[in-house]
Amino acid sequence: MKEKKLIWVLLGCAVIIGAVAAIFYGMKGKKAADEENVITAMYVPYGEGFHIFVSEEIGAFVVTADKETLEVKNAGGQKISFDQLAKGNVVKIYGNGAMAESYPGQYPGVSRIEVVEEGSPSDADQYQGIIDEIYSEPDPSEPPTMQVEYTTELANAVVFINRGGYEWVYMDKDGLSNAVVADSIPVLDWGDLLADIVLSEPTDLILSFTEKPQEVEAVRYDSSLLGKGSEMPEGEKAVVSEKDGQLVMEGVEGGYVYEITAVWENGRATFGFITVKR
Repeated sequence: MKEKKLIWVLLGCAVIIGAVAAIFYGMKGKKAADEENVITAMYVPYGEGFHIFVSEEIGAFVVTADKETLEVKNAGGQKISFDQLAKGNVVKIYGNGAMAESYPGQYPGVSRIEVVEEGSPSDADQYQGIIDEIYSEPDPSEPPTMQVEYTTELANAVVFINRGGYEWVYMDKDGLSNAVVADSIPVLDWGDLLADIVLSEPTDLILSFTEKPQEVEAVRYDSSLLGKGSEMPEGEKAVVSEKDGQLVMEGVEGGYVYEITAVWENGRATFGFITVKR
């Protein structure tokens, strides 16, 4: 059964926009050595492929560093993969000290994780209340979400990006295939719903999705064209390359509106943000 719903999906992203500012807190920014930025926390996996770390000092957070290059060691000092961490492990987390303010917090600047106590799964049961607060099953009727990660002279930033129109096919609980079409206005007319990426110099931006897309295309518009989406101005294609397993736009400058189109096996979606010169 094919279902079509026309919605201004940008208005539906109001919850996400609260995190767009990507305010930074904790641990006073970058320091000279990782050892000066150590967090002791418990590892708590949940759902399918999700996890949090819980620290008495800063609460719940997720590690958003590249799991393939992140150095992880077990209690015996042997290297293991991130996925080999076990529920209830007590770990020391080393990084640059810059965490994006969201709930749960996000820590992209982690360099290594060391298990200091094996613990047991039952040890993590005390945090079930936190899990119930932050975890919800992904909505199969909507495409994956997107965020942008980048490094400034002060800290690592993680900014959630609003989603615009999309086309998506999914299976409902009865096993029936459904097609959803959600329309939106042109990205240049999103106004305050465009996430701000504040840059003082050309910076590499990492495009991170909850599910890696098969294809990604980026188009940029001069920010002077804001509000002129109905005039259908021509944009300039921006290069998105894969680097160390990540989708990267290199040397991005302030003063542009970006429209990102991601394609998955089940459909496609558009996302938008603006780069602002500091």
